[in-house]
Amino acid sequence: MTTSPSTGEELAIGLSHDYSTSDAGVVPLSQRRSLYHFTALWITLAAGLTYLFLGFQYHDAGYSLGRAIAAGAVGAVAYLIYALPAAYLGSSTGLTHSLLSRLIFGKLGSVLVSIILIGVAAGWTAFAFNLLATIYDGLFGWGNIVLISVILAVIGVTNNVFGFGGIAAFARYLVAPLMILWIGYLVIKGLVTIPADTLNAGTGENLPFLAGAGLAIGSVMWGNEPDTWRYGKPKFFWPALPLVIAFAIGLVLFVAGGWMMGALSGAGQYDIGPAFKYSVEYSLFGILALGAIVATVLQIAINDGNYYEMINAGQNLVGHARGWKRFYTCLVMAGVAALFTWWFPHLENGFFEVAGWTSIALPSATVVMCVDRFALPRLSGVDRGVAVPSWRAAGFANWPAIIAVLVAVLFGAWGLNLLPGQQTAPDLGLVPVESWLIAGLVYLGLGALAAKLPSAKAVLGFATSSAGG
Repeated sequence: MTTSPSTGEELAIGLSHDYSTSDAGVVPLSQRRSLYHFTALWITLAAGLTYLFLGFQYHDAGYSLGRAIAAGAVGAVAYLIYALPAAYLGSSTGLTHSLLSRLIFGKLGSVLVSIILIGVAAGWTAFAFNLLATIYDGLFGWGNIVLISVILAVIGVTNNVFGFGGIAAFARYLVAPLMILWIGYLVIKGLVTIPADTLNAGTGENLPFLAGAGLAIGSVMWGNEPDTWRYGKPKFFWPALPLVIAFAIGLVLFVAGGWMMGALSGAGQYDIGPAFKYSVEYSLFGILALGAIVATVLQIAINDGNYYEMINAGQNLVGHARGWKRFYTCLVMAGVAALFTWWFPHLENGFFEVAGWTSIALPSATVVMCVDRFALPRLSGVDRGVAVPSWRAAGFANWPAIIAVLVAVLFGAWGLNLLPGQQTAPDLGLVPVESWLIAGLVYLGLGALAAKLPSAKAVLGFATSSAGG
């Protein structure tokens, strides 16, 4: 029988290594957390201003309230189907997403996956802090949006200095209760005061329903689920309850709140600052400072997850270096986030681009890792185990895995109109889910064929030894 660590023990471990290098990579069972920890954490990771913004965009696209909630719910169900095996990948191995990529993808694949992890998370950090700076401007007329957002990006890494314990403590003690109280009041008051014909109004012509559901998937998608769930109990359905509760708040309540924010304020697509100010006057008694506090807490909490993703990826790349400390990785990633945040206003449709790439790139890699861990050994008898090799001992590349991810990402980018020079998106249905299926099926087929080759272990990127380092 194991007992959960104290908060002090959690923070000390996070400050030193947070089980993010191959020398100290597997989270022991004695460090696994309770369902309450994960429920509070995932309420903050699957809710927040991003999902208010999503609901706001649904309203701008002409959705009725019911259609907006339905799009969010479809996205939540699709994500849940993906997230359960992805979470089990982490809890059953105790490894971060990036360390798993070194084990499964080899040197080349691990570098590529880690760079994608850093880029996607930095993109969301840039969006989130630009959004927060815009809200400050809407509340107080401060201006200087780029400067303020960059400063926020630098100081936002603070909780992550203490690893998983830092972000979990902030979530369960402060953010989750505050979030639920506010959004619950906002939605209940909106349902009572907004006329029924306004709630049911909408054309839906500006954004097809499946495209809207895909946008919800991109908004809630992390792609590095093993990073957090390696601290959970190694049972397949164990994460279901925290995820369902989090989605009920994030992709139902917060989406509804964002839609109401658009309906009540009458603000346009790019007027999120004035719309949020109206919502503060509507649901927080007009106390602008209180609105700023709520917005700040929510954005810091959700960006804890983005920084955690970036730092674990960075630790995979450089954490093994002699004399290197996790704190140094935190500083480097704060700088990367600041650079992305400074550049973000140059993107014409930043939210849609970040959500689109997030919905296809990382989850395709995670699906490939799930196939390698759970399906390929049963089909071909090839099993690489769970010991993370040193960079020197790691195989060069798992070519079937890399090819499968590239094929899936190219398909997804085409389907979501993300390719350079592309003018319109083809009508392909729920593109993110189709991309994940392509990644898994292509790898299963290529991996099974590669397993029959005389050079199977080299082609599949097996390590030359299992020594950590």
